[in-house]
Amino acid sequence: MAQFQVTQTLKTGDAFIIKGILLEGQIRNGMEIHVAFNNSLQVTGSIMDIKKINDLYNISIGCSDKDEIELWEMLNLNGDVLKIASHD
Repeated sequence: MAQFQVTQTLKTGDAFIIKGILLEGQIRNGMEIHVAFNNSLQVTGSIMDIKKINDLYNISIGCSDKDEIELWEMLNLNGDVLKIASHD
């Protein structure tokens, strides 16, 4: 499982972008980002694209509609450490 420190987020027309630093592990397309609200509720998104610029990564999460993009934006992930795991 990888750990990723979020430094910035932004939304586009069809995706949500999480920018940050990979703290541990490796990431690749198709892996899932898990954000826990509490012990029983979490949001999961699939990585659609990864761009690395120097030591920073831009991770694109594919979203099915604008409501899903808005949900990711409302999570206010700046500064959070996220867990990223393989789908299987």
